[in-house]
Amino acid sequence: MDNVNIFHLADIRLPIEKNRLLMLFVGVNLLFTGIDVVLAHSINSYIPVYEWIPIIYFPLGSISCFMIALKFRPQKWQALIHIILMIIGVSVGIIGTAFHANAVLNPAGYLTWSWVVFGSPILAPLAFSGISLLGLYAVTEEVEDHPGILNIPGLGTLRAPISRERHFLWLVGLGFGASAVTSIIDHAQYGYSFYKLIAVMFGLFATSVVLYLSVAKEWTKGDELVYFWTMIFAVVIGLLGFGFHLSADLAGTGAISLERILAFAPVLAPLLFSDLGMLGLLVVAKQKE
Repeated sequence: MDNVNIFHLADIRLPIEKNRLLMLFVGVNLLFTGIDVVLAHSINSYIPVYEWIPIIYFPLGSISCFMIALKFRPQKWQALIHIILMIIGVSVGIIGTAFHANAVLNPAGYLTWSWVVFGSPILAPLAFSGISLLGLYAVTEEVEDHPGILNIPGLGTLRAPISRERHFLWLVGLGFGASAVTSIIDHAQYGYSFYKLIAVMFGLFATSVVLYLSVAKEWTKGDELVYFWTMIFAVVIGLLGFGFHLSADLAGTGAISLERILAFAPVLAPLLFSDLGMLGLLVVAKQKE
């Protein structure tokens, strides 16, 4: 058990040590992201062949995260293999984004809004990059009282320009930003309504809150309070969005259709807000003295 507090606003008992829980979080996210890709790419029978790249990668990345999460301290060879796999994961996300961007070019060879809205989700592959970066930092430990000095088990230390905590905050903030942009694109398919705009506006708000904390020299109690409740609301909004999407997929059909879940109202998409909210709380949690 690991007892932590979040800005002295909440005391939480984690089931395992925080770093190992972060690694477990990364592994679970890689697993579900990979399954989502398997289902999405199955619509066109995994053609062209490069659609197999993320499908081959995600089990390897997930297994590496789970193996390290189960050990108190990874061995040198495990840490090295994990780092290589996470760097590959970042590359998979970037390459996938390039493929998706090329897929939404219209026949004339340039981007139009309608092709972006109804074509391949242009930002979706970046999930692999973001999650892999989390896994890359999760394997490190910050040297006590030396922000930015990161120790890699068995491999030595390196100096980063900002603290490990602020690295995580940047990733959470950019995750909310990508979610907001994705909400704008996806909800444009069938027109915006009040409920759909909630995801867009909250995503932009959460992005500004998290990125402000990532660059602010000092955090006031007000900053911490706003951040804490923003993360709580992110979890709630993600669950509500899941309910709305599932209801839309079932409306008028009475049955679950894989194609509607993936293309009409992607049922897992809103849960990204919940995912980021939980991550946002975890990365600022500090062990109780």
